[in-house]
Amino acid sequence: MTIASAEFSNTGLYRAVYFDGPQPDRDREGDEIPAWVVYVGDADAEPTSTVYTCHDFTAAEQLAKRMAADRRLDLIHEASPA
Repeated sequence: MTIASAEFSNTGLYRAVYFDGPQPDRDREGDEIPAWVVYVGDADAEPTSTVYTCHDFTAAEQLAKRMAADRRLDLIHEASPA
């Protein structure tokens, strides 16, 4: 779900907060667990800084919303619960 599009974003290079997942990850015992990623990315959805990995959907979603609000960026929400 796209909250806003590039033509309505801040001036300059397009940046947005991306929220994606679940993706497969491993816990300490080697069992497969779901993981979600949150990061600031460019128009091609390439990360421009730190990529945050969360193992809880709700925590990841809250992080994404907070990052988008704090940075005044669009939120590209393409994640779903596991």
